[in-house]
Amino acid sequence: MGRSKADGVLDRLGRQVVEGRFPPGGRVPTEEELVRKLRISRPSVREGLKALVRKGMVESRARRGTIVLAKERWDLLDPDVLRWMAAAPPDYAFLMSLIELRSIMEPAAARLAAQRATPAQILAIERAFRGMADSLPDDVEACHRHDLAFHEGIFAASGNAMLYRFYTAISTVLLTLFRVSTEARESYERSLDEHGEVAAAIGRRQPEEAEQAMQRLLRGTVRDLEPAFRPRKDPKRNSKHNPKGGSKP
Repeated sequence: MGRSKADGVLDRLGRQVVEGRFPPGGRVPTEEELVRKLRISRPSVREGLKALVRKGMVESRARRGTIVLAKERWDLLDPDVLRWMAAAPPDYAFLMSLIELRSIMEPAAARLAAQRATPAQILAIERAFRGMADSLPDDVEACHRHDLAFHEGIFAASGNAMLYRFYTAISTVLLTLFRVSTEARESYERSLDEHGEVAAAIGRRQPEEAEQAMQRLLRGTVRDLEPAFRPRKDPKRNSKHNPKGGSKP
């Protein structure tokens, strides 16, 4: 029972830190405040705070309490941290850093998949791609699930356990990335074409083509993501309302 309550403290504070309720350099509530507010024992509160320290999100300082650390200090591949970030409002800088990391890892995984994939793994990648195509435009969530399976299949087919572990670490937040880019893009066709080119190159066992196709796919992800964070113009700031129904320059 005590451990589950400690998990509750960890989950609550972790989400609040990720959402910016406690900014870097700010102080999270003291043990006394949390005991009183959450109505749980001090050992449970202390254990939850210790877990947050282990994830690099906070540190205990003499006479200052528990202080939130900068995001650069967080264990960003920790499953809980990724889960909290996936549930928070999209963070453009974080998503772009994820794409940069994928741009290093995933083209290499595609190249290796073209060299090492078994026939069954090639079929799994092609099946995931067909699932994406068949889901659109009516079932976008199903498309996202097939998209995850597509990328998982490529990492699995790379035959490299470390690369596959990288995929499993980021899979939770990948879903957020897919959703944001899907909402922003004007058309699914280009993205589907880019996925199809990767699958085809792997199926033909063309390592260089597979690597280049994955690079194009990831550039396309950046293309689709940017509109979601582009500042929107406020029409009220561009014109003055005319009571008669017109507008003045």
